[in-house]
Amino acid sequence: MTTATETPAPRVDNNLLQHDNKVFLKFVTISSPDTLARFNNDLNVMTAQARRILELNQRIQTSLTTGEKDAIAKLRDGELADFNQKDDVFAKVYGFKVDSVAIRPHFIQNTAIQLMTPVSDEQVAELRKNPEFKEADIQARGNAKMVVLSKVTGDHIPVLNNSIEVIQVQQNTILQLRAAEQAATDEAAKARIKEELAKATDVLTKNAEFMGKTYGVVTNNLVFDVLEAHFWVALTPDELKAYVAQNHGTAAQALAEATDAPKLDVKKDKKSS
Repeated sequence: MTTATETPAPRVDNNLLQHDNKVFLKFVTISSPDTLARFNNDLNVMTAQARRILELNQRIQTSLTTGEKDAIAKLRDGELADFNQKDDVFAKVYGFKVDSVAIRPHFIQNTAIQLMTPVSDEQVAELRKNPEFKEADIQARGNAKMVVLSKVTGDHIPVLNNSIEVIQVQQNTILQLRAAEQAATDEAAKARIKEELAKATDVLTKNAEFMGKTYGVVTNNLVFDVLEAHFWVALTPDELKAYVAQNHGTAAQALAEATDAPKLDVKKDKKSS
């Protein structure tokens, strides 16, 4: 309950996100791995072309002769016409134009992934003997068969990423220690290396057990399938004020809304600045 002297807390808008001292707006959510792959590719192609157009504009400004300027302008106009044509198609598919986001900070945030590992026909046959086996957990990827180990969402994704990175570092450390042990000629040095190797192996075993219990991961041969992702684009201060005024009230609330927007805690796939 709010008393007469208390000010209600600003409403949190999950379409806004703070990152790198900027406020980002969720432009689109994609919930299909195939669509996301196409979106990534299409966005990268369009963004690269937008940057080429900017570079050509800069070259026009610094050209020393009329002939050079006209030649570059012709190239720029051709690129621009091609870009606009592609952008119209992009907007029909994804609901917005790259022209409005290409040269401003943006990134893709994975919000749901599934972990898979390749399996042979023999392994699939063994899996089917388990009464809890689900046929949907066997998925085709090209000529390979994959079994779904687990699905990870939201804040669990950065924890998973960090755990995998830690295990990879530990595995590399163990390989280096084993090589050092074989190369060592001094018995005292060998003893120290063996002790370090035992400690590193113990830590790796515990982390691997955690991965197995938490995510069903008992293999290094992992395939990540992104099931859902958000595409975020940075807003200018004026755009933020306009957004807040339209969706939450007066423009004076913009600062409070931005301050209370969730902060990015997960790793990004794509970013441009």
